[in-house]
Amino acid sequence: MKLGVSHRRASHLNAEHLSFLRAMGVESLEARIHSKDATLDELLRIKEFVEGFGIELHEIMLEDLHNSPEICLGLPGRDEAMERLKSFIEDLGKAGIRHTTYCWFTGREPAFETERRVTRGCPTRGFDLEKVKAMPNAYDREYTEADMWAEYGRFIRDILPVAEKADVRLQLHPNDPPVDHQGVARIFKSADAFWRAMELSDFSPYNGLLFCVGCFSEMYGPDGKGEDIVSAIERFGSRNLIHQVHFRNTDCTLPDFAELFPDDGHTDMLAITNELDRIGFNGILVPDHVPDTSALEGGVNTGEAYAFGYIRALIQAAQSPATKWDRSENFASQS
Repeated sequence: MKLGVSHRRASHLNAEHLSFLRAMGVESLEARIHSKDATLDELLRIKEFVEGFGIELHEIMLEDLHNSPEICLGLPGRDEAMERLKSFIEDLGKAGIRHTTYCWFTGREPAFETERRVTRGCPTRGFDLEKVKAMPNAYDREYTEADMWAEYGRFIRDILPVAEKADVRLQLHPNDPPVDHQGVARIFKSADAFWRAMELSDFSPYNGLLFCVGCFSEMYGPDGKGEDIVSAIERFGSRNLIHQVHFRNTDCTLPDFAELFPDDGHTDMLAITNELDRIGFNGILVPDHVPDTSALEGGVNTGEAYAFGYIRALIQAAQSPATKWDRSENFASQS
């Protein structure tokens, strides 16, 4: 396992910021870029620059096409968007960049965040399902689960051969919030839905998960009491289908939740890190949606630095021979 960082855009790709990341112990980075700027030369330039600071470039994703309505809903412009995405994946392969993330129509405002809440004195995202239910449909028709699965099947049949040939692994992110809204079914809202997606790609290692702990912590689960996140990690990780982990905690599952610092909330992050180590996960763990401390720090946001330290400590604890021995002894005593 490696400590990583995500959501890095052009404004972050400078010497000052990368030096800070290196000081924090960050080993791998996800960059985001607009498709109009994603030439092969630019991909190579970003890779060389990031690696010059001793940081691996885990992936580059397209800000405007990783979650494309045209592709996900089969809207006009779908074929053109697909051709651009295919060309981008081919260029990633040529540049030696081995991962890219896609979503299936998720994270759209205004339903993503219904209000600002406060945790430990810091602003953070809040979600209230009743407010979302009151929102009008986003389109002049409804999109059912059958519609969304049909488009997803079409997409994966089209894109997977390109990714396999380019040696680029696709990472599917859950829907956030993991609930239908505004007339569109959000199909990636359960562990079983991800299993169905992996079945559609014949469990190819080139179509895996960006396992967002925060999204899984929001899900209703099969019994309405939440998903068993540790079991989900074993289910997918044992097949080497988890390529990246977003490390985020929430206070509860749907219908309402708030995002917290990773050491708060209802999710046992140590148990998750231990399970990732047990299955031999060798990808990256990254902070995700960290509450904003800048109002408390004169404009400086130190929340992400706090999350870096917390994740790095959990990785070291999970990989420590001493804690491995303790875990095995505790397991034996309970058997």
